[in-house]
Amino acid sequence: MKKLFEIDLNEDYKSSLISQYVLTVITLSLFLLVRTHERSFIEFSFLFELFILLATFNFYFKAQKQRNYSFWGISTILGLYIGKIVLKYTFIDYQVFIIYLGFLAGIFLFINCYIMSSPVFFPRVQWWEYDFRYRGDLKSYIKLPDKMIESRVTDLRRDAACVESFEALDLDTTIDLEVEHEGKVYLVPAKIKTSKEYVKGRPIRYGIVFDLSEEDSKKEFNELKKIWNQNKKVKIRKKFDQLKENGSR
Repeated sequence: MKKLFEIDLNEDYKSSLISQYVLTVITLSLFLLVRTHERSFIEFSFLFELFILLATFNFYFKAQKQRNYSFWGISTILGLYIGKIVLKYTFIDYQVFIIYLGFLAGIFLFINCYIMSSPVFFPRVQWWEYDFRYRGDLKSYIKLPDKMIESRVTDLRRDAACVESFEALDLDTTIDLEVEHEGKVYLVPAKIKTSKEYVKGRPIRYGIVFDLSEEDSKKEFNELKKIWNQNKKVKIRKKFDQLKENGSR
């Protein structure tokens, strides 16, 4: 039986995990340093805040591992928590070491969020657009040596893409992503790095990384990016034109 979530432990994901562990250590150190400065260890608020922090990081690790979009909500909460400490000890009670640790925690939080914002892990899917006619998706095919599989590109950024298909494929499968546009076929080699099946009966979401080592592949990918951006603009324009037409009736 296929797992709901599979991920290839590539260098980006390993870097993200390292950033998350370092962020956890620095944030907990920051919390202890603040409490030491305030001399407020033997208080209920100390235990309560420590419990909340540990629980938050527990959910944070799980959200990242399972590619749950609550990851971004928790990242925002951590950012606000760190930002509050930095502001307090910059403008109210100046403490250079606390500020330094706060900025360090913020840097690792940013690094982790940047890595995970790739289409391989967290694609920008237009979930709010229920009408598929107006989504920025591109019709595509996953080309294998022995067959062609229908698919849709739902995100394309940073030399990677998110592709949805009903066909079950293994991680590390080498594919060619084929997109036809205005009579021309664009073909870019790639490798499957992540897969997730959110709901049974719905398309499986694959995170793929393009192989741009060849000059021809780079050219094809750059053209594909232009088509992707153009397609999104056309769909948005089409939707607003339709709304205007319906409103004038």
